Amino acid sequence: MRACLEQVAAREPSVRAFVDLHPERALQKSRELDSRKPRPEEALYGVPVAVKEIFDTAGYRCSWGSPIHANRIPDVDAPAVSRLKAAGAVIVGTAVSTEYAIAAAGATTNPCDATRTPGGSSSGPAAAVAAGMVPLALGSQSIGSIIRPSVYCGVFGLKPTRGAISLRGAMPLAVELDHAGPIARSPEDLGLACQALFAFDALDPASRDVPVPKSNAPAFDVIEIVGPLRERVQPASQRAVERAVAALRELGVTVGRLELPSDFDAVDDVVWTLICRGLALNHGQDYDHARTLMSARLQELVERGRATSDEDYRSAMSQVRAFATKLSIALPTGTLALQAAVDDVAPPLASGTGSPLLQGLWTAVGFPALSVPCGKANGLPVGVQLAAAPNQEAVLISAASLLSRAMSGNYAERYDKA
Repeated sequence: MRACLEQVAAREPSVRAFVDLHPERALQKSRELDSRKPRPEEALYGVPVAVKEIFDTAGYRCSWGSPIHANRIPDVDAPAVSRLKAAGAVIVGTAVSTEYAIAAAGATTNPCDATRTPGGSSSGPAAAVAAGMVPLALGSQSIGSIIRPSVYCGVFGLKPTRGAISLRGAMPLAVELDHAGPIARSPEDLGLACQALFAFDALDPASRDVPVPKSNAPAFDVIEIVGPLRERVQPASQRAVERAVAALRELGVTVGRLELPSDFDAVDDVVWTLICRGLALNHGQDYDHARTLMSARLQELVERGRATSDEDYRSAMSQVRAFATKLSIALPTGTLALQAAVDDVAPPLASGTGSPLLQGLWTAVGFPALSVPCGKANGLPVGVQLAAAPNQEAVLISAASLLSRAMSGNYAERYDKA
């Protein structure tokens, strides 16, 4: 804890990842843990953790990224936070979210380049992990809010199957899309977090590799997903995909390719229909009483939500079900999807938090997705996202671990030169 707090003191003035910090409180809890041995259920014994400010965290400001709730301090932890504490984790502080986890950016900068965005809406959690201020953070995603900031900051983020982690005590955005998930420095750390946060079927801790058959080929296949919104993928992000495909093939993984039909291009409209409707339903009262404290963008989204008809909503949900059915057929157990995670490297701060559109498909259908760093472009992190059918988190984490080790060292540079 002292080491992490030293890093907080050194990096927080420029990274600005936290909403509320109580170092002495965290140190006191660490001393209490030092006075006894870890219990069997404490997979995160003594691990410093940051919690996105949309999750109720007792005694800490949880402001939802808005001045409307600037002094909101819950008395009771959200169940997800309670589970972290029960696993032995120590809360360092609450971390910055964008406004209502969807609109105006907070003050956080990218630890890799202070002129760049860390992404959103889990800006603070991803930045805190990337800056070494904590090894683990709890984030949320309703379009791309775990995957995108994790890629931009060069760390690992997991959006588990929808419903795996309780969202009670968390600010609702759109219940059809909301997810909670961990951000960490390694796939193995994501696995430990999952053990604490939900009924995760972890692999044998003595071997972090995917179980391999006698042929020594990894026991999973990969399909490179092309589309929707393929035109958004810029060269830096496409290069990350190519690196990942090459590394997997070197490991003996079968990598196929699937172009999604054109009806998947509607995912953008589907996601925004559900997000705006959810905003209007869940936060319309704030709009009515304090809209002058909302950004123009947030006001626009609430107004769009109020104009969304029941028929629009039913149509969006029907399309989500159709997407899920087709993807379930394409991704049987043991088959993973690989796709560009973001458009490009992290954009400048003045340009916003980057586009969530490439992450939206897996959020809409509720399938688990995991970001994997794949080198850099012009000194900034790039990465890919792996996805799978529901409840395949263990396979995803193991595949990410295998890919990460294959990409270690100067693999990206060697591949680019080749």
